[in-house]
Amino acid sequence: MSYRSLYVLLLSAVVSVFSQTDPARLAAWTITADDCRQRVTTLADGRFGGRGTGDSEFIAAARYIAAEFQRAGLKPLDADSSYFQRFAVDRNRIAANPFLELLTPIASPVGSDTLRMPLRLQDDFLPAASSAPCTLNAPLVFAGYGIRSPEHGWDDLADIDLQGAVALVLDGTPLLPDAHFDRSFRGRRKLRFLADAGARAALLVGEPIGGISSRQSVPAATISAAAADLLLAGSGWTLAALRDSMQQRPRKVSMALPHRVHLQIASELAAEQQTMNIVGYLPGSDPKLRHEAIVIGAHADHIGQIGDAVFTGANDNASGTAVVMELAEAFAALPQAPKRSIVFMAFTGEEMGLLGSRFAVENPLWPVAQTRVMINLDMVGSGTDGMMIVGGNNYPELLDLFRRASAAHEQVPVLDRWTAANSDHFPFHEKGIPAIFIYALGGVSTYHTPRDRPETLDAEVMERIGRLTFQVVLDLANRNKVDLEMIPNPQP
Repeated sequence: MSYRSLYVLLLSAVVSVFSQTDPARLAAWTITADDCRQRVTTLADGRFGGRGTGDSEFIAAARYIAAEFQRAGLKPLDADSSYFQRFAVDRNRIAANPFLELLTPIASPVGSDTLRMPLRLQDDFLPAASSAPCTLNAPLVFAGYGIRSPEHGWDDLADIDLQGAVALVLDGTPLLPDAHFDRSFRGRRKLRFLADAGARAALLVGEPIGGISSRQSVPAATISAAAADLLLAGSGWTLAALRDSMQQRPRKVSMALPHRVHLQIASELAAEQQTMNIVGYLPGSDPKLRHEAIVIGAHADHIGQIGDAVFTGANDNASGTAVVMELAEAFAALPQAPKRSIVFMAFTGEEMGLLGSRFAVENPLWPVAQTRVMINLDMVGSGTDGMMIVGGNNYPELLDLFRRASAAHEQVPVLDRWTAANSDHFPFHEKGIPAIFIYALGGVSTYHTPRDRPETLDAEVMERIGRLTFQVVLDLANRNKVDLEMIPNPQP
């Protein structure tokens, strides 16, 4: 028996005498800001190295989470009793010391030379997660948005020569009143357009944030707006002027720039890297309903390391994982388990495209057909403007449960939106299981950067969201029937 279980039992005995508080409320109170902070600090510690999927540091973090599940009294679901659901992934690894340098020819009375301006890793540029390796010194060409789309009457690559060049392209897509470019024209598709046009590498203007990939593309990096203006110097254009001009059909601007760049990225696509989901469950107390489950999940993985930049991932998503561990202890501390079983899952591979949650749904340790609700916690450690329920519009009864529980217990503003494929709830939703994703609103802007550190979080936010989730899950787990209506997303 854990110390929390003993604590709750002692308090429950006192309460039974004085009839002041119920055991469920006492169990919810064991979810504390101090404990959330301690768990996040542990998961975001340097020894776990950013918990990159397939990294040895992630496996070390998984062992820590499994030990906490066991300490709380959860049962393992898999055959070898390890709490691990193992599978393999491919992983593109960016090695140390990526380098980007602007080379500008200069003339003087005594001849010519080259002005070299190194750019700073993370502040100015960051290799793309899918980047192939390269060492090159090449001319620089501005290639608009890097999009080729006859159906939209748009082709940034029609009148320029990209053979052997590095392409500088804007992020996003053109904003035109008579043409809509969907998300398929971003990211990997842009890189394919550029590679097919002969570009040796690509520099994409945007916020230099980290990522992780299971594939390789043309050598690529993201550069900041300030770095882009440096690369445009001498062309007669600024980044802002280019953005304004390219919203006016048929004005498309593509041109050779007066600089060269020196780009060096070392990467390796490593196949069949072992990783795992971490799974434990609390058996239900009702002989019939214990065969049904409520799933509480969060992804434990993050980006790991890109070059020398370590992404410790405190808010994304040590915060959600910490709250799942807190919820496990709170439910295990109840004098009697809820009627339904509760499954606790810490996923891997979310940052690579929901790999762990998809694997869990397709290869369930717990029968997916008997999962009644899935609640996913992701980035719940920062922001005091309330909580967003992604999928709340799809499952209005579930949304109403959170709002009523908030009014009764935690006073947290609860907002809602339609579901999206942006976290680990989505594979469950695709299977027809009511599934939502909760995140905190108003957080700090450290997303996918090394600045996402424990000291930037507000542990009180984790406490409130954890306690509120406890109340809702307890309600669902003790109902005689859980059959939630699903409203599909409206068509765009």
